[in-house]
Amino acid sequence: MPRPLAASLFVFAALALAPGVARADDWSPRDESSSDDVLQSYGLGTNHFGSVAIVYTPRSVFDFEENEQDPPIAGTGALTIAACILPLPTLFGGMGGMEGDITIGFPLFKSYFGGFGANLGLVVQPISFRHLRASLAVGGGFNAHGYGYLKPRIAFTIVPHYIDAEATYRWIPETASNVFGGRTDGLEDEGFGEHKFRASLFVSFRQRKDRDDFSVPGVHLFFEYTRVSGDTEELARVSIRAGDFMSFGLGAAL
Repeated sequence: MPRPLAASLFVFAALALAPGVARADDWSPRDESSSDDVLQSYGLGTNHFGSVAIVYTPRSVFDFEENEQDPPIAGTGALTIAACILPLPTLFGGMGGMEGDITIGFPLFKSYFGGFGANLGLVVQPISFRHLRASLAVGGGFNAHGYGYLKPRIAFTIVPHYIDAEATYRWIPETASNVFGGRTDGLEDEGFGEHKFRASLFVSFRQRKDRDDFSVPGVHLFFEYTRVSGDTEELARVSIRAGDFMSFGLGAAL
């Protein structure tokens, strides 16, 4: 056996058997982070992982059945549950994980913003500083249509431990959308396009005690600006017209 190889094996064996030295099977992703850096795994703002909120979208339901030319217009209310957790370290010090949303909106039927919807996506967060985050999510979901989406996100701290903010932009191209029960209901048909910008503010009620203090309760306020596009007749089936819509949300942050 060559002497350099033999010397290397001897050193490796000595380190592996030496008392007080951590072994490979003792490794944990948390070992790569300080107690503050563990908070990089929280995917909403810079201090939270979940939200339960009430959302109101005014002038978002067009009653074409009552009057096709000049339909009465009403608003949409919804309950949304969202979560994002990034427990996996990635290359270059980033984090990775998943995000998901569930929405129950009213009216339940024939409404673009109403009904039951959900989405699930993979998230990569290449910028994972304690008070500044940037990530990109890719996923799919459904509500008035089935869709794929792309969502960049940036989050930053305003007052450490207590106030943080987040901005997201979700893009659904028409080519990644399929209208349920459409004229042909073929996957090759273009569906609804959507551009949604959300600005969020998170206010925590208290400071996190330590790295094992998983959930810090707080308030989540947000504003959404959504632009919807698509075939006029298909949009009318879900009581909406192509255009711009604003939503306002208030809820609890976890």
